[in-house]
Amino acid sequence: MNKIKVVLSGLIFPFTMMHFFWRAFERRNDVDLFVAGPYTDDWIPWNNGIRLPKKYVKVPNLALPATMSNMHPNSKVVEVHLPWKDVDLWIQCDAGWHFINRPNAKVVAHIQTDPHVLKSTYTMPKAYSDLKFCMQTPYMNEDEIYLSYAYDPDIHFPMPLEKKYDACLIGLQYEHRNLLVNRLRSLGLNVYYSIGEVYDEYRQLYNESKIALSWSSMQDLPARVWEAIGMGLPLVCNRVPDMNLHFEEGKHYLGFDTISEAEKQVMTLITNDELQKHLSKNALLISTGNSWDNRVEYIMNNYYEQLGY
Repeated sequence: MNKIKVVLSGLIFPFTMMHFFWRAFERRNDVDLFVAGPYTDDWIPWNNGIRLPKKYVKVPNLALPATMSNMHPNSKVVEVHLPWKDVDLWIQCDAGWHFINRPNAKVVAHIQTDPHVLKSTYTMPKAYSDLKFCMQTPYMNEDEIYLSYAYDPDIHFPMPLEKKYDACLIGLQYEHRNLLVNRLRSLGLNVYYSIGEVYDEYRQLYNESKIALSWSSMQDLPARVWEAIGMGLPLVCNRVPDMNLHFEEGKHYLGFDTISEAEKQVMTLITNDELQKHLSKNALLISTGNSWDNRVEYIMNNYYEQLGY
């Protein structure tokens, strides 16, 4: 079988949305994958810089200097190192880094991984890309294709662990999240609230919690929601436009718009074991078809369509 030659480029921090695409592509047997981008080893720019465990460092085929993360170079910096003459599909996972020119490939795809904060920076790569994917509909233009976040089945799955915490929220500590966590703690709840845990530690801490919490920074539907669904956790999250495209409130999650409503929903769920089981069961049911593997399959279907197959 002739494999499809795919280049995946972007920022190579030890944890990014690109890593989930990377892992999903590696699970396919129809793709010959080459990964390239500025490489930072175990460092990630969260909270002014965090070192993650070395076991999570994933080295690309071509590790460009980390100093290049603040540049938009010509694609030749990668093309001269490719093992093939012709590239079938070149995907730029854009979390703030892309090429100044169109890479040399039959089909060029651009994924806006953070349109809620980086939309204004995507004009150039959009102009030369054949496939334009946006991961949040509130920030999507008419010529773009919706591609939501997802969960990784090898990372986000249920674990039969003793519950140590009433609720868990791992992520950047925005002021509205701080207020909610402090409010819940004042009611006597044991809330795990941190930043820096990823992959195995992230999964364990959430699975040691009765409830997964999410409160997005803007109108975005964060990957954290999908990851909670993949782990089969009862979820309390703020209502955003994309929620109704995928989930049904009361069946898959409990929603809120204000801190007072968030407190009410958490207390309703924490005192109702049957409701917890109901949401958990339905979360696992809807997780089918919503993994990063499914998102990569969607990209490949659009690739074939672009070629006229």
